[in-house]
Amino acid sequence: MAKPEIEIIRNAGIVGAGGAGFPSHVKFDTSVDTLIVNAAECEPMIHVDKQLLEKYFTKVFEGMKIAAGLVGAKRTVLALKAKYKDAIHVIEDFKNAGNSSGAEVSSGSGIGGSAGNSSTGSSRNGFEFEIFKLGNFYPAGDEQVLVYEVTGKIVPEGGIPLMVGAVVTNVETLLNISNAMHGSSVVTKFVTVNGEVANPATFEVPVGTPVKALLEACGGITISDYRVLDGGPMMGKLIDETSYAIKKTTKSILVLPADSIVIEHKVRSIGNAVKRAQAICLSCRMCTDLCPRYLLGHNLFPDEMMKKMYTGQLSDSDLEKFDFAYLCCDCGLCELYSCVVDLSARSLFNYIKAELEKKGIKNPHNRKELKAIEFREYRSVPVSRLEKRLEVDRYDSKTPIVPFNGSVNEVKLYLSQHLGAPCIPVVKKGDRVAKGQVVGEIPEGKLGAKVHSSIDGVVAEINNEYIIIKK
Repeated sequence: MAKPEIEIIRNAGIVGAGGAGFPSHVKFDTSVDTLIVNAAECEPMIHVDKQLLEKYFTKVFEGMKIAAGLVGAKRTVLALKAKYKDAIHVIEDFKNAGNSSGAEVSSGSGIGGSAGNSSTGSSRNGFEFEIFKLGNFYPAGDEQVLVYEVTGKIVPEGGIPLMVGAVVTNVETLLNISNAMHGSSVVTKFVTVNGEVANPATFEVPVGTPVKALLEACGGITISDYRVLDGGPMMGKLIDETSYAIKKTTKSILVLPADSIVIEHKVRSIGNAVKRAQAICLSCRMCTDLCPRYLLGHNLFPDEMMKKMYTGQLSDSDLEKFDFAYLCCDCGLCELYSCVVDLSARSLFNYIKAELEKKGIKNPHNRKELKAIEFREYRSVPVSRLEKRLEVDRYDSKTPIVPFNGSVNEVKLYLSQHLGAPCIPVVKKGDRVAKGQVVGEIPEGKLGAKVHSSIDGVVAEINNEYIIIKK
């Protein structure tokens, strides 16, 4: 029988708020030694988690304590970058206020050249957690990189942190857990809006809010030729801002010039990527030497794939030969930072993964005995250099959390905004629904998460992809 807190989390529709949207009622229904709270927020231009720590830490703490209790963690670690000084100040004040003898502070070294300072000590009601200070490198927030930084353990190839006794969760996920314990389902989302907008900001908006409403709330777009991303410049996806709506996993909406380095890579076709690799790969190996998963000892070699592109095509035998593409974490360093001739190893990896899945070929890579590359700590990519390489360093606004004054007269609730099976609608067109009411249920026996109406209104449309509710 599931623990009461697990049922509350399930009924609230909580998913990972910072990544793929893994259903939290499944993630926390386990037993591990270490709970890691991922507050690294390593992509440029995004400023959600650090502000949530500053403004809502009491709630985040409550969620962290509940999550740690559910998984039976002996060690709970809040990992964030050392440069987030305001957030660290708030957290340390909170710890000191809850510890009459004062928080005991100890220093440790980061595994991979990070700041690695760890503050420990008793907090409220005897619950202890550590503050782990990371260096300002990308991708510090990658789940497997973070596990290694905090614990020194390497997640097996193709594996998850659970395999080394850890669970990683996001700051906003913990905030949602706290809200759920007080009766609130996931009906809002914190989103940074940044880039070519008049007034960059971070808003809390109803899930399903049209992106165009957020852009209007920021004073509109300041250039005529642009593209819009859901997510950061490295891993974000191109969207149509006229029809796209905010999901439970949306961390940011970025507006960038259409001719920027970031956008140019994202619109490049796979055919174009193959031709460029065929013509100009220098066999310099930089894409491999800076690959975060290769540096953790995984058998991932972007340069080997790129060197084989001289044929100008990928045969079936080539696809199977490059099945190490499954180990790629899609961080984008190989195409947006390391390649001196502007090639797209990541794009090719994503293409190969999709083709292998079509052929029913599963990931064969599962080595467990791994050793990090000796020079790993010297190959960390500073975010400051990454920002200059991407030409986004001019977008230095901290995007403060401000009230959302936009008008939300309708929401588009995607049936698939989480990892697993899409929801099944449990309402019909014309039904009147209340904010917080379940409108999409988890299919029987499937991995998924419930979807709730984020406004009071009437169901205006239902199809296989989404439900539209109008006030």
